[in-house]
Amino acid sequence: MDGFDKGRRIVALFAILALIIVVAVLSFSDRTAKPMQLNGDMLGQDSSETSAEYLQRASDSLDRAEDGEKAYSLVTFAQSLPTAEASDLLEGIGRVNAMIMLSAPAMDLPEPIAGETRKDVFDRQIMLVDAQLSGIGNVRAPRELNGVVVWDTPEKVRPLAESPLVYSIETLPPDAAWGSFGIRPVDTSGTSF
Repeated sequence: MDGFDKGRRIVALFAILALIIVVAVLSFSDRTAKPMQLNGDMLGQDSSETSAEYLQRASDSLDRAEDGEKAYSLVTFAQSLPTAEASDLLEGIGRVNAMIMLSAPAMDLPEPIAGETRKDVFDRQIMLVDAQLSGIGNVRAPRELNGVVVWDTPEKVRPLAESPLVYSIETLPPDAAWGSFGIRPVDTSGTSF
């Protein structure tokens, strides 16, 4: 019996030693030690881009977009817009997938149901954010939007670029799928991050 327990202890020690070696080796792997690179499309300003560089890249993406092919576009407003003004601006757009407030992550949106406007959808989302913030001091959601992500054909989106209310429009390739691309904030002050 004593030899059997000694053998189990040796096997257990070897197993622990092997586990320690595996953990040590994996801790130096690029897959666990470094942040993973995003593998997909991105909308918004890269942290290394100046505002002028981003504006040019965004404009080029909209110019290159193929007519008749629906695609996702990040529409950044020149200044924060009240929900009614944002709703009016987006009147001819087929789908608004998300809204952006300040530098918070984009918030998914449903389409308006019968009898509703986009303003109603924006206001309802703001009320949900307020409800989530309740109990955290006097923190409230802003009542204005900084941008939206839309899905429509370029010929429907391009007219938005003519509005003084729009700072930039960046369009992804038409094969980009909702949920598979990232959205970064855009600096509308004219300076880089």
